[in-house]
Amino acid sequence: MLFYRKTDFKAWVLAWMMLFLGSMAHAGGIVMQDAKVQTTREGYFLDARFDLPLTPALESALTHGVPLTFTLTMEVTEPRWYWFNRTVYSLRQERRISFNPLTREYRFTIGSLYLNFSTLDDALKALAQVSHQQFAVPGALVPGRRYDITAQLKLEISFLPKPFQVDALSSDDWNLQSTPWNGTLTP
Repeated sequence: MLFYRKTDFKAWVLAWMMLFLGSMAHAGGIVMQDAKVQTTREGYFLDARFDLPLTPALESALTHGVPLTFTLTMEVTEPRWYWFNRTVYSLRQERRISFNPLTREYRFTIGSLYLNFSTLDDALKALAQVSHQQFAVPGALVPGRRYDITAQLKLEISFLPKPFQVDALSSDDWNLQSTPWNGTLTP
């Protein structure tokens, strides 16, 4: 009888974990519309555009003063058959959007740089646009070798206030992320 209870408890925990992870994997909303890699004399650059629709819960939180932080992650790896893939470049960029009720303006921030917008749509367009993001200088990539590029944009739940983090565990409205974009480059 004791063995049955332990097994039943493990099955119960496993079922809940699969349900939670399944809902996290299906949570989405952000779609990469366009992405391209450019090669110039100055180096290698990524240009990408995401479609970023906010859920009503996120839009309401934003207009009530809760800043939303999104993370753009990018990784360039060199596949190797004899060992683990070698990471050539890795980027983790925080992109924040906030609303100031006094001035009725939206602020888009990357690091210490910011832009103010009068409408939410304009601020979201700026947040969802990756323009001329350099990932390699000239000569850093070996000609003739293949490099894999992965990029993703997602809402960082850990930057939300604690009550919203708890709500994000049980609601798909707060789990906003894109599917990873995969590309290749052979210089």
